[in-house]
Amino acid sequence: MASPKKELMMLRVFRLTLPAALLTSLTWMTLFTDSARQAVINSLGANANIIIFILGLFLVIGLYWVMGVYERKILYENHHSRPAF
Repeated sequence: MASPKKELMMLRVFRLTLPAALLTSLTWMTLFTDSARQAVINSLGANANIIIFILGLFLVIGLYWVMGVYERKILYENHHSRPAF
């Protein structure tokens, strides 16, 4: 099992790389072939790119919220697991 310090470091690295990875995936989403883009536009309407981008932003916000809850849990457990002197 990893120490709380290593868990926090991994969590912070994840929180830094998450936006870069999601922005990259959203960029690739807009670079679909014409037929795939047309299929998405037909199913979502004329504002398909905006809808996909907003859904990606909600995903980022949701993941940040979950990681914040996890970070507080780690800090709480680390604070309360130390023996009292």
